[in-house]
Amino acid sequence: MLWDETIRQSILGRLSGYRYTHTLGCERAAKWLAEQYGGDVQKAAFAACLHDITKRLSRDEQLYLCDKYDIIPCDVEKVEWKMLHGKTAAAIARREYGAPQDVADAIAYHTTGRADMTLLDKILYLADFIEDTRDFDGVEPARALAKKDIDQALLYCFDSSLSDLVERGKLIHADTIAARNSLLSQGVTRAQH
Repeated sequence: MLWDETIRQSILGRLSGYRYTHTLGCERAAKWLAEQYGGDVQKAAFAACLHDITKRLSRDEQLYLCDKYDIIPCDVEKVEWKMLHGKTAAAIARREYGAPQDVADAIAYHTTGRADMTLLDKILYLADFIEDTRDFDGVEPARALAKKDIDQALLYCFDSSLSDLVERGKLIHADTIAARNSLLSQGVTRAQH
């Protein structure tokens, strides 16, 4: 995998403001999680740097990239179009930066999760949720769980995200339900705090 400081700076140069700061926080968290749980630190850092590369784009720009890279948005993504940034960022990661498939997949599913998540998928999803610039209600329990059990932390994150989406009247992506159900079917239980 071609990943070095020059490529890292090229990616970071495309970001600004909060997105830049968030990405650096996500990179730190992803590297820490990879070290904590035996993941590939380099791949985790690469995925973290690229995960929001298309987040700032408008709906039309997201749809343009979907058309360009043969991404077919599902019904939920057509309405909640900001979700598309995971898939469009994954396409950019593959095409422009030569990211391997597992890195691209982690990027593609970092907003929704998916059934049977790989360790890299889990690391990026969780890093995005707990990185140190985040300050929303519920982030501290997620950080505490991340230190103990990655799967319990993920289940907490899915439950928290689903509650928030329901409360705000948003559509829920089928991949998020599948990700949560997958953890439960593997015997992961809610942590007692």
